[in-house]
Amino acid sequence: MLILTTFGCQKEEISQDSRLLEGIYKTNAFLDPLCIAITNDNQLPSLQINKQKDGSYQLVKTNFIPQISTSTLEGITTETTSKGFLLYYHQKQIGTYEDGKWYDDKKDKEVNSKVLRVSYSDQNQGVFFYYAGVKK
Repeated sequence: MLILTTFGCQKEEISQDSRLLEGIYKTNAFLDPLCIAITNDNQLPSLQINKQKDGSYQLVKTNFIPQISTSTLEGITTETTSKGFLLYYHQKQIGTYEDGKWYDDKKDKEVNSKVLRVSYSDQNQGVFFYYAGVKK
């Protein structure tokens, strides 16, 4: 006996599954104006989000200019919303991951997709962490 199953294509809905936050993110000068002078895509900052065993997330940002350096935020927690996710660090909201519009300079068009925006600073610790990007 042979059973055939077919699947239809449906528009992807925003999932409340927090695993979707994990991954590698890319940016461009339209998402992050601080990158306007970077002409080589391989030198644009990247961000990797890893889910930890305790359910929190680790954000690792890599900069390539003026030299390779990384900065890390650990213990990031999330809250689901109807639009996506809110990101928290020490109970303070530092970012969002939700549907948004951005300009893809490689495709030369405006794109609708999930956009990650993170901003955290602590003057006492000399920490500044900013990233705006989309999944690779």
